[in-house]
Amino acid sequence: MRPRRSVVYRLGDDPSSYDTARDLAADVLLFDLEDSVSPADKDAARGRMGKAFAAGDFKGQERLIRINGLDTKFGEEDLAFAAKAPIDGVMLSKVETARQMREADDALGGLGAPDALRLWAMIETPKGVLAAGEIAASCPRLEGIAIGLGDLSRGIGGFRRPAPYRFPMLTALSTVAMAAKAHGLAAIDSAFRDPRDPEGFRAACLEGRELGYDGKAVSTQEQAAIADAAFGPSPQEIDWSKRVLAAVSAAPKGVQVKVDGQLIEPGYIDVAREIAEMAKWPRLGR
Repeated sequence: MRPRRSVVYRLGDDPSSYDTARDLAADVLLFDLEDSVSPADKDAARGRMGKAFAAGDFKGQERLIRINGLDTKFGEEDLAFAAKAPIDGVMLSKVETARQMREADDALGGLGAPDALRLWAMIETPKGVLAAGEIAASCPRLEGIAIGLGDLSRGIGGFRRPAPYRFPMLTALSTVAMAAKAHGLAAIDSAFRDPRDPEGFRAACLEGRELGYDGKAVSTQEQAAIADAAFGPSPQEIDWSKRVLAAVSAAPKGVQVKVDGQLIEPGYIDVAREIAEMAKWPRLGR
């Protein structure tokens, strides 16, 4: 298990965005080369990103690059850059087929990328949602799936209202999360558009967690702190896990135990162990 509670986007339209990323308290830093970078600035953005990586001094954050589509020259150049960069993963945007992921996997191998460099798929279209299961099973490098509700809602002709009015998207959210979990992958929930609504953001985080997501895309340090708390275990959950594991450890072999009057079945023991591991996750300065 690896914490991915908060995924902070670093947008390439701001020349200082990449340089300041190392100081952010977040589990994942997602450096964007796609929508936030104009076609005329793609080369310069890769150069700025390379300098930021070379400077180092990161604080344990997982580092991902979101690249342009591989059907464009920018995507091919992005992938060649990413194959040699000191990062953890490459995110493909607007993924609609398993073939796209396999082609990226093959291309990274041909570019000499290490096996540890992982792939991520971002699903943002109706076709992508319907193919989520196939995408999740597509290739060995695949580490996780993210969903982007902005493009998805426009793709179905919807008018996206501010969260917490996400109920029109619950089917898509659940489909993508289920596909990820069925194949042992991480699942990242979509960004929340209004940084002025912390309570709405927290509600969306808790909803995402119950749907099976491991974390959420965020745009500010304040949102990262909220996501960290929402997707991590609460003090009450940690206390419950400790009491469950203590009761199981003390019970004679083969004897079932109860905690708070509840029969602790094997599935609950697994949950308690997972919570105990999550409780060890670093706070990254928060």
